[in-house]
Amino acid sequence: MPQDAFGNSVIGQDPAMAAFNEALFAFSHPQMMQKRPAAMALAVASLDAMAGQFSTGGRWMAFDPLAKMEMLQARQRVRAIMGIPETAPSQAVIDQLVKASKALDAGDQAAALAALSGGVFTRPAAQTLALLTHFPDVPVANHATMDANRGMSGPGGSFPFH
Repeated sequence: MPQDAFGNSVIGQDPAMAAFNEALFAFSHPQMMQKRPAAMALAVASLDAMAGQFSTGGRWMAFDPLAKMEMLQARQRVRAIMGIPETAPSQAVIDQLVKASKALDAGDQAAALAALSGGVFTRPAAQTLALLTHFPDVPVANHATMDANRGMSGPGGSFPFH
């Protein structure tokens, strides 16, 4: 995730955990994400980032292999919903979504639509923005983030720092 992805809202927080917590909240409370496209774009970017981090980052080597697999499946499902190819580079997905989120937070819909155009997105930008505004419930993402959270903080969890 870009260093400034979360603005000042996570000062002093571990950036990886900030990203994970963003995804955890969004996918476990989908009703609260309705009509919040900037927050949903950031949550989708966070899920994409953490799915990759869990499966490739050395920091997460001891992390539950099942949780890693579930996060990758969640990323695949969310990408399918968004119309993002499975083979799209994660950093490109993250960058475009964070740019769209920042533009929406600034009230610049034209810049948000530009960020959601081309690149990793296969749908028209307006359709992608509408989807972020009314994102569907994604049970596999909820399940994956909840299981990963348990793996970090539950009995036997080895990462109790979020």
